[in-house]
Amino acid sequence: MNKILIYAALLSCLILGCKKKEKPSQPSQTGVYELEKQVLSRGGKDSTIKRTQIKIYTDRHFMYASIVPDSSVGFGVGTYTLDSNRITEHSIYSSRALDSPLTYKLIITKKTNGYTQIIPDYATVQGVKYVLKEDYKKLAPADTSIADTSVLDGLWKMEKTYTIKGKDTIPTEITQYKMFWGGHFTFIHRLPRNKEKTIFKNGFGTGVFTFRNDTLREEDVISNYALLRGHKFAIKITLNGTDEYTQVINSATNGQSVEIYRRVK
Repeated sequence: MNKILIYAALLSCLILGCKKKEKPSQPSQTGVYELEKQVLSRGGKDSTIKRTQIKIYTDRHFMYASIVPDSSVGFGVGTYTLDSNRITEHSIYSSRALDSPLTYKLIITKKTNGYTQIIPDYATVQGVKYVLKEDYKKLAPADTSIADTSVLDGLWKMEKTYTIKGKDTIPTEITQYKMFWGGHFTFIHRLPRNKEKTIFKNGFGTGVFTFRNDTLREEDVISNYALLRGHKFAIKITLNGTDEYTQVINSATNGQSVEIYRRVK
């Protein structure tokens, strides 16, 4: 009897088609976003902050970089988790706390062209609670002529960098992260400005890229460095597996710049 029932079930599958249960689609925050408005509320008073900011979410990491009218640069990079309309961000490195861990809990509201995020516990100063609200618009993929994904997509950390001038090899001390996603890229860094390493400079650049035939082509759109804005680079890339790459930039005046990156998992 059991054999007959099993045979009947198999026959039914062959005739009608057996369909696997489809898992419900999971919410996603992946994408590249541009800040439209930032409002800081404290003690019932609202202040609109003028800030240019780009934020990228991959499937695991986030990165944001910003600049305000006085040219001060802010940035952060780390991991995140998404649960319904709440995002928890854990920083790896930031202009606010460097490599000290920070955790922010965001309440988000999706819109057709972006999202709104609120950090209800942004800070408390002298007993006054600060709430941060940001409105973002989502940017379209930068290059629709190729596949939506690139082998470079994800978060990378610079492991080593140096400049070759003639017979001299000059190392550079710098902390730098770089993220690629959807044809967009952003880098953030902090570097010492004096030998004593008591003065540092924060910097960033963000723009669009393509990667074909071992050549990374970048165009910086926003940066605190005036020389980078609007500049196009053709960079030779050597991939060492899927988790490491070396890039080389040749300059007639500054020699050859070599940067080695490792993927952050």
